[in-house]
Amino acid sequence: MYRKKDFLFMDVFDIKGKNIGCIKDLLVDFNKGEVLGFSIISYRIFQSSQYVLKEDIISFNKYMVVSKCRKGSLTQLSHVRLMDVIDLNGNIIGTLEDLIFEGNNFIINGIVLWTGYLTSLIYGKKVLLVKDMLLGDDSILYFGNKDTLSFSNIPKTLVFKNIKQ
Repeated sequence: MYRKKDFLFMDVFDIKGKNIGCIKDLLVDFNKGEVLGFSIISYRIFQSSQYVLKEDIISFNKYMVVSKCRKGSLTQLSHVRLMDVIDLNGNIIGTLEDLIFEGNNFIINGIVLWTGYLTSLIYGKKVLLVKDMLLGDDSILYFGNKDTLSFSNIPKTLVFKNIKQ
């Protein structure tokens, strides 16, 4: 499983070994529930927007090797990041922070929900399944059980473990 931070600023090379640039953002399609590819920042001045689709990726590890780059732009994660996620009652349950997706087929499995600094520290971050949500113009509607998955961060478990002892 991968997140945006695993690819952010990763160097991108073509099959001839030429450095094209680095990854700036994910290209997403919420209707299909998948990451389409990556937006690239070029190292050349006055270079137009470039992107690479997942089918053009040959390999990735410390850097990405691609067969070709395309010009233009598609829907980026930054366009929907920090969008409010609301439940069926109209309550804001958080904002979209990041995506969790598979590396072999780039299918989005879930979103990481940001609920605020203090709430995230005390209760941990929430991960919601993409199959239980609809993307709107201004917000994301979540119609699943919002208490399904919850992750704790390490400081929370250490603090509360020491308090209970």
